[in-house]
Amino acid sequence: MTVMRIAFVLAAALFTYVQMPGQSTKPVDMHTSQNSLDWAGVYEGVLPCADCSGIKIRLTLNRDGTFERVMQYMGRQVAAQTVRGRFTWQPSGNAITLDENGGGDQYSVGEGRLSQLSKGGGAPVVLTLVAQATSADELVRTFERNRWTLESATDNQNRPIAMLPPRDQPVVLNFSGNRLSIQGPCNRFMGGYQINASRQLVVRAAGSTMMACDPALMSADSILSGILAKPLDVEINNGPSPRLQLRSASNGTLTFVGQATPEALYGQGTIMFFEVAAQHVACEHPPAPQTGCLQVREIHYDEQGLPVGTPGEWRPLYENIEGFTHKEGIRNVVRVKRFERNPVPAGVSPSLYVLDLIVQTEVVRAPQ
Repeated sequence: MTVMRIAFVLAAALFTYVQMPGQSTKPVDMHTSQNSLDWAGVYEGVLPCADCSGIKIRLTLNRDGTFERVMQYMGRQVAAQTVRGRFTWQPSGNAITLDENGGGDQYSVGEGRLSQLSKGGGAPVVLTLVAQATSADELVRTFERNRWTLESATDNQNRPIAMLPPRDQPVVLNFSGNRLSIQGPCNRFMGGYQINASRQLVVRAAGSTMMACDPALMSADSILSGILAKPLDVEINNGPSPRLQLRSASNGTLTFVGQATPEALYGQGTIMFFEVAAQHVACEHPPAPQTGCLQVREIHYDEQGLPVGTPGEWRPLYENIEGFTHKEGIRNVVRVKRFERNPVPAGVSPSLYVLDLIVQTEVVRAPQ
């Protein structure tokens, strides 16, 4: 019985592998770019241009089937063109098609690249995947090396959010250690943050300023706070112009552009306190775009935050204080960080002043 059973199994195995005439034994390859490549990310390249040196393109593909495309004419002083929409995979699983917002453009998807399928039969333009920050530690380092300015905000239907960013008041994120500072459309928010096990940004708000602004700006503050209140998926790249996307499936997406911090460029700065007079003063070489200089004097505080010693002499400040907007008739006490440029570019002051905190604000009446 055993011998007969073994013979039966062998016969069945041989029967299974008998090749019928005209039949191939080569297995069907079910792998496609869609199911086998890590295709989500940010791709960059340059499109040809008939009357310019080229069009820089940045195309972001998201796992949820949405895209963002930013196009910038090189050598022209014109604003970048940003569109957002959805893309679909072609039946082959190896190419995508952008919706009408993207002009129906098609791209072949390969390992670390997109090849634009030319409508006119010309040579394909290749976009290359930009390296992404991956580990939590690498994310934190990238956070801290940059000052992040809000470029755009969309809701969960990919529609632009009104007043974000505001026209005249940039929304800025600054990371330092485990602390986060957010300059909103009206108020400034302070708190902590962490990267959780799901590689999401979790913001822990601790306090804010209590300024009264235009109702639209106050509303934009509330919308921004609402988006930041829940864990946010993080997508970040380390290209020449770093981009940070914070995405909430229910609340929307915030896209920030990064600029290297003075600490990243020049090392740690020196903390100083300036009293800034209510009025600009005439000076020989005012910093652009001002027609006068800030009038400042240095003041000192002890560890308890109480003023000590005698304030310094009033003097014109021949540099701007980055992040600080002076309004005539308003006296301020500000905490700044002073950095020393090395090397010093031609025609630029060796000192760079960056606003760290507005300590005190007072309306000063003009003399009668």
